[in-house]
Amino acid sequence: MTTLALQQPPARGRGLGEFLRQEMTPFPGRMDAVWRFVICSAIIVVCSMTLQVPFLGFSLITMLFTAQDNTVFTKLSGVVEIIGVTLAVALSILLLKATMGYPMWRVLGACLIVFCGMYFMRISKLGPIGFVVAMLVIYAQSLADIIDQPEALTRALLWTWVAAAYPVVVTVVVNELFRPAQPVRLLTDEMTRQLDAVSRQLEARLAGTVTRAPSVDAVERGVLQLHRYLAFATLGDAAYGREQGRHLMRIASMDRLHTAAAHLAQWPAEPLTPAHRERLEQVQACCAALRLSLQSATTFGQPPNLREAAADEDALMRILREMSHALHAFADADAAPPPDTPAPKEPPLAPDAFDNPNYGRFALKTVLAAMLCYVFYTAVNWPGIHTAMLTCVILALPSLGATSHKGLNRVIGCAVGSLISLAATVFVIPHLDGIVGLLGLTLPVIALGAWIAAGSARTNYVGVQIVFAFALALLGHLGPTTDLTEIRDRMLGILLGVAVSVTVSTLVWPERDGDNLRTMLGRLLRSIAGLARAATDRSEEPAAHGALHEARMRGWSLLSQNRELQARVALEPGWQYAHDSVTTDLTSWLARAQRTLVAVDYLQLQMRHAAPHLTPQISSGLNRYCTLMAERLERLADHMDTDDAVGNDLPEPMSALAWPSQDAMTKTMSELRAAAQAVDESVLQLRETQRWVHSTRRST
Repeated sequence: MTTLALQQPPARGRGLGEFLRQEMTPFPGRMDAVWRFVICSAIIVVCSMTLQVPFLGFSLITMLFTAQDNTVFTKLSGVVEIIGVTLAVALSILLLKATMGYPMWRVLGACLIVFCGMYFMRISKLGPIGFVVAMLVIYAQSLADIIDQPEALTRALLWTWVAAAYPVVVTVVVNELFRPAQPVRLLTDEMTRQLDAVSRQLEARLAGTVTRAPSVDAVERGVLQLHRYLAFATLGDAAYGREQGRHLMRIASMDRLHTAAAHLAQWPAEPLTPAHRERLEQVQACCAALRLSLQSATTFGQPPNLREAAADEDALMRILREMSHALHAFADADAAPPPDTPAPKEPPLAPDAFDNPNYGRFALKTVLAAMLCYVFYTAVNWPGIHTAMLTCVILALPSLGATSHKGLNRVIGCAVGSLISLAATVFVIPHLDGIVGLLGLTLPVIALGAWIAAGSARTNYVGVQIVFAFALALLGHLGPTTDLTEIRDRMLGILLGVAVSVTVSTLVWPERDGDNLRTMLGRLLRSIAGLARAATDRSEEPAAHGALHEARMRGWSLLSQNRELQARVALEPGWQYAHDSVTTDLTSWLARAQRTLVAVDYLQLQMRHAAPHLTPQISSGLNRYCTLMAERLERLADHMDTDDAVGNDLPEPMSALAWPSQDAMTKTMSELRAAAQAVDESVLQLRETQRWVHSTRRST
C-alpha cells in the first residue's frame, strides 16, 4: 500500500555540492543567530581595541563557545565559562607560585590538573568546567615558556581572565535583548510549525490538489526537536519543570497528529465522500483552534465528540480518526491537573564515575598527546606552534570516530580561516587606518563563520574554527599586523596537534565507535520490536497511548543515534579500509529499519481503530502476528551480538493470520492484511540487508 511508506529521504551518498547546499540552507532562527554573533563581535572588538584588552582572538572564541541556540543554554554555558576560567586562572597562578624556576615540577603539576579536568569532563554533567580548566592550564604553560618574569606572567594570566569573562557577559546580555531564543517560545513555534504542516495536508486533501509530503526524517526531527526544547524549557522555567509530565503528553499528541498527517499525505488522491469531507473539515477546524490556543497561550478546549466508527470505515477515515483522537489527547493534556510531586533529578555524576577504567584512560591519553606536542615544540624551539598542545585538549572526545570528525572539521575550518587571513594580510591590512576599516574587514568573516556555526552538528565546528584562525592571525595584536609567520605557525601547530591526537587515540586504549555499532543496531531492532508488541494493546486509555508514544520515540531516537554513529565510524582510522562496503550496506540497512519502523507504526494505527469491528479470531490472529513479528526482530537483534550468520530459523508471523475467503473479505480486513504484508516484506528485506554484519565480523 502506498500509505505504508512515507516519502523516503534522498540517498545519503550525495555529492559534495548537494551536501554543502544542505548545510548552508537557511532555516528559522539561523539569521537571528548570525546577527547576535555579529553584534557581540562588534562590541568585543571595539571594547578590546579601545581599552587595550589583550587576547582579542581568545575573547572572540569565548563568545562563540558561549552563544548557544537558546537563551537558557547560553546562560548555563556562560556560568560554566566564568567558573572554569576563574578556577583555571587561580590554579595556574598557584602552580606557578609553587614551581616558578622548576620547569619539570611545573609541567608535572599542569599534567595533574589537566588529568583531573579531563576526568571530570567524562563523569559529570558539569564536565565543560573541567574542559575549560584543562585548556587554560595547558595554555598557561606556553605563556610560562615565553614570559620569564613572574609579575608579567601573573598579569598575563589575570588579563586572560578579563579577556574571557567580559565577552561572556556581553554574549548573555545580547542574547537576552536581541530577538531572544527562549526555549518556551521555541517549543511553541515548533508545535505551530508542525501543526501548519498538518493543516496544509488537510487543505490539499479538501481542495484535491497535490502538496509535498513530509518525509520520515521530518517526522523524526520534529518529535526529537520538541523533546529537546522541552528539556531546555524545564531548565529555564520552573512551571515547565513542575508540569513536565503534562507537556510530555502534549508532545505525544502532537507526534501522533504529525505522524498521521504524514500517512494521510501518502494516501492516493481519490474523490471524497461526504463523510470524508465532513471529517476533514472537522479536523481542520480543530487544528485551527489548536493553533490559536498555542499562539495565545490558552487552554485548548475539547473538540466535538467523535461518532462511533462504522463497520465499513476505510483506512483514510481511520487516519482521520487517529488525528481526531490526537486532538482529544492534546485537550486532555491541557486539562490535566498539575502533578503533586516534581520530576526526579538526575545525579550529578555518572553511576560508574569511579569504577569505569575508560575515564582514567581517556584523561591519561589527553595528557600524553598534549605532552608529546609540548616536548616537540620545546625541543625544536618553535613556540609559535603551541596551538598543537591546545588542539590535543580540544579534540579530546570519548570515541575515536568523534575525535577524527572534530579534527577534520578543525583542519578544514582553520585552512579556510588561514586563507582568508592571508589574503587580508596581503591585500587589505596595509590600507587600513582605523577601527571602522578593521570592523569592515572582521565582521563579514565572523558572519560567515557564524552562519556555519549556527548550522548542523556535522559542520558547525568548521565555522568556529574559521573565526578562530582568522582572529588569532589578525587580531592577536592591538593594531594592524603583516606578519605572515603567525598564519603559518598556527596552521602547522593545528595539523601537528590533530595528527598526534588521532594517533594516540588510535594506538593507546582506543575507544572505537565501531565496537558499539552492532550493539546500537541491535537496540534499534529491539525498539521496533517493542513498538510491535505495543500494537497488541489497542485500548484508548492515556496509559496505552503513552506506551505507544514512548516506544515510537525510542525508535526515532535510536535511529537518529545510529545515523550519527555511522558518520563517526566512517571516519575511524582503518575502519573504512578494512570494511569498505560497510558504509553503503549500513546506509541501506538503516533505510530498511526506518521503513520497518514506519510500517509497524502504521499497522498499530490501523489495528487500534479497526478493533471494534474485528472478529475475535481475526483480533487474536493479529495479536499473535505482532508477537511473532516482535520475536523475529528480536532474533535479528540477537544476530547482531553473535558470530552466527542470519539464517532462515526465524518465526513466520504471516502464518498466524487466518483471513476469510476473498468474497467474505471486508475492506477493513483487506487493508489490515496489506498493512501486515508490508511489515513482513520490510522485515524480510531488512534480514537480507543484514547479512553484511556476519561478513564484517568474520573479516575482523
